[in-house]
Amino acid sequence: MRLLLLLLRTSRWDATAGILAGVVAGLATSGFAWTLQGAIAEQGAHWSRYAATFIGCWLAYGAGSVLADNRLTRVAQRAVRELRVSISRRILAVPLPLLEREQSRIFPVLTEDVAAVSRAAENLPSAVTGLVTVLGCFALLAVISLPLAAASLALVAFTTGGYVLPLHRFQRHLARWRADWDGVSALLDAIVRGHKELQLDDRKLAVFFDRHLEPLCRHQEIELTRANTWETLVRRWGELLLLLGVGGLLFTLRWHGWATYEQFGRFLFVALFMLAPLATLVGFSTHLSRVNLALDLASQLGLLLDAAAAGPARPVAPPPVRPEPFRFALRAVTYRHERGDEAPFHLGPVSLEFDRPELVFISGGNGSGKTTLLKLLCGLYPPAQGQLLADGRVIGEVEITAHRRRFGVIFADFFLFGSLLGYEDAPADEAARLLREVHLEKQVAIDAAGTFSTTKLSQGQRKRLALVAALLEDKPVYVFDEWAADQDPEFRRWFYERILPGLRARGKLVLAITHDEAFYPLADRLVRLAEGRIVSDTRPAARG
Repeated sequence: MRLLLLLLRTSRWDATAGILAGVVAGLATSGFAWTLQGAIAEQGAHWSRYAATFIGCWLAYGAGSVLADNRLTRVAQRAVRELRVSISRRILAVPLPLLEREQSRIFPVLTEDVAAVSRAAENLPSAVTGLVTVLGCFALLAVISLPLAAASLALVAFTTGGYVLPLHRFQRHLARWRADWDGVSALLDAIVRGHKELQLDDRKLAVFFDRHLEPLCRHQEIELTRANTWETLVRRWGELLLLLGVGGLLFTLRWHGWATYEQFGRFLFVALFMLAPLATLVGFSTHLSRVNLALDLASQLGLLLDAAAAGPARPVAPPPVRPEPFRFALRAVTYRHERGDEAPFHLGPVSLEFDRPELVFISGGNGSGKTTLLKLLCGLYPPAQGQLLADGRVIGEVEITAHRRRFGVIFADFFLFGSLLGYEDAPADEAARLLREVHLEKQVAIDAAGTFSTTKLSQGQRKRLALVAALLEDKPVYVFDEWAADQDPEFRRWFYERILPGLRARGKLVLAITHDEAFYPLADRLVRLAEGRIVSDTRPAARG
């Protein structure tokens, strides 16, 4: 059982303690049946002994069930945490191009599939208790009437074989439903990221819903309904057949004569006592199906991520950023973007070198490769050919993390975290000054833990807050991808005339993608791209 192995790998002692506690609870539950049967059979004789046994079973059941739930829930949540963290670490280790291609496949694993493991683990204590209860009750049935016990065992075996078909159908529809999640995830992401475009064009909005989102959600609904229908049949199958078998044995008792009616009454009491544990066991099989599917998908994703991130392990706590400037370059670098059914985009070969604090503007038309070039420079995209060098040395897998850490970046599609993530020790007075400078001191406060009081701001304000966070990181290289595009004229001038020259004056290398030609004279260097190639790399005359 993969779930049990997962829990044992996570915490052998907690898992073992929980299972043993579940066994104790199951023995106590079957002990109720033994005790009640004995008390009824002896018609009040030795009542004190049976009462003491009943109280003992009651205490054992209470303690065992609580301990089983506690230990197994604890280890299950730990397993879920470790699984989610493990996948998250793998995601952060993979190249950015893979993440961009596979993000709709990754996030359902982190949410839906990991949650399925958690739900199954929560039901494991009841399943363990139910299994032991059923075994104990079968032993009691054998004492009451061996032929009836043998007939019941044969009936259970027949029932188990009979529910293989509905279980298989349940698994098939469940797998189809889960397969649709990747598509639904991509469409939900499109709703958030493409909200403006969809609202602007009602025709586009209608097609998005009518031809894409609604049909896929409807198909998911159908598959999940069918899966739930077969799951219900699986859960009721054993119960229905057991009841049918008990009825058959009773109404044919006069012919087969395997027991007296008095024995059958005792047998019936125990058989009905087993119905709930049997239903729990059968229902748990559907949870195991979900776990197997979830672990298969997580394993496939893990293999994909591991293959993409193959290489030396990266340090968890790498060395700090070097404050002094450094030289880095692209040497004959090419890159290729795969774009589904469209023709792939090629960048390069590109050769660039940066060896001094300066302000570099990068320009070019849409699709010319500006953002791709920045991601290559930062080490987020691996070159298809050519080399990325720092201080004259080729940057490999071991050095790439330290190289990336030298960059403070705000991309056009930036993400604003809720705190100064990793830089919580930034000077509070400098943070307050920057907030005043970007006119956010009334909207946002940064507490002692580096947490922003809010990020619910306009796009321009969010970008200014992202700039504050980046400046507090004090990196040697700063990269801005169309930062001024969402700003009003006041902040646009402030950015080009104060922030960028100020960073250069502090010894920083500044790379900025911009279309604001009015500010081009402020640059020390202007790099122009067209169709994935550098068409010019000029240095204006030195300032006096």
